[in-house]
Order: sequence, then structure tokens, then C-alpha cells
Amino acid sequence: TRRLQRALTNRFRFVFVDAPFECPAGPGVLPFFEGMGPYRRWIDADGDDRGKVRPLLRKTMAEDGGNFVGVLGFSQGARLALGLLHEKQEEQPEAFDEFKFGVFICGTYPPLGLSSSLFPVTPTALFASQGWEDKHEQILRIPSIHVIGEKDPFSGKSRLLAQCSEPSSATIMEFDTGHQLPVRSADTQRLADRIIRLHGNHQRQLKDEAVDLTEKSLEQIKVTEISFQVG
Repeated sequence: TRRLQRALTNRFRFVFVDAPFECPAGPGVLPFFEGMGPYRRWIDADGDDRGKVRPLLRKTMAEDGGNFVGVLGFSQGARLALGLLHEKQEEQPEAFDEFKFGVFICGTYPPLGLSSSLFPVTPTALFASQGWEDKHEQILRIPSIHVIGEKDPFSGKSRLLAQCSEPSSATIMEFDTGHQLPVRSADTQRLADRIIRLHGNHQRQLKDEAVDLTEKSLEQIKVTEISFQVG
């Protein structure tokens, strides 16, 4: 993510979280990342132990103390990132309300979440898709960007993940890469510009909502004054 971080350095600060479960190197990791272990995953292959993930995320965010606005995930992390946003959308009790948008890079499928009621995914179904596509209510409406590598062997799963987002609120960007972030400077800048625009749209929405609330408050004051005078 170094190229993307540099392109966004004046707008955002990245905070990283290591997945809690160690695992063998996944597809595409070697030989490029040889000797850079331990390699990690978000779901325990030996049992459904998602209970460790939420406290880890909360602890990292609390220690950083930053003003978090979005969540970015790569590969399996993209599945989790989409799941976290869906929990927020469905107003789950422990949802991460801080996240206003998501960026999903080379994501696989189906989404993962920490709420067993919304995501009854077991380790044996890590790469299964049963159930998700049959539930229209699970479509994500929170703004998002899906990055797909045209040469990525998992590009089909990335496209399936993109279908979990409402088309009107999702941007799909395809790049001439494999299972990795964009490499070319121009491509990185395109992605950075889109993230900035996505965040800017959210900021404008907040301002519009604040104006609406102010106008409604003034209208209520006027109505109250009129009612008082009439009464």
C-alpha cells in the first residue's frame, strides 16, 4: 500500500491491523514475500473463532486515537471489510459506526462478518457462497470502491463480491494487475482520486444534512412562536 499511502498522504493516515490467526502462505504470496512471515488470516481454519477479531480492531483503533472514516481491505481482508460495513448498515449492536465508506481490493467471496446472525459462515465454507446471493436484504448500500485485478486468478470472486454492493453506491475499478494493488503511478492516482472523491461526497452529505436539520429547527421555532401567539 505504500504507493497508495503516498498518493493520499495529505488526506488520510493509514492504520494497519494484523489478522489474528497464523497460516501458511496463501496463493500468490510466494516467492515475492518469501521470508516475510508469519502469514495471517482473519478466520481460524481450525474453528469459527471470530470473537477474537472485534476486540483486536477496537483495541487498535483506541490506541491510535484517530478519527476513523473508512475501512480498506485486501483479499480476505476485503471480505471482512465489507462484512463490517454491512453490520453497520444493519445497525448491529457492536457495529463500527466510524466507517463511512469501504475500499475492497482484490476481494474474494463471500463477505465475512463478526455477527453470527448476519454471517453464519464456518471455516469449512470460507470459499463457499451458499446463502448470500439469495438474500437481497444483504446488499451493501454504504458507498464503496471495488478494485479488481484483470490478471488476478481470483478476479471472478472479486466480481462476485462487487455484486454484494448496490450498483448506485459502488464504484468498480479494474486494473491490468494480478492479485495486488495497482502498480502504475497513473493507476494508483486514479484510485486515490476516487477515494478522495468518495470521502468528499460523504462530507458534502453531512453538510447537507446539517443544513436540513438547521432549517427544520428554524421552521419548528417559527411554528412554535406562531402557535404561542395564536394561543
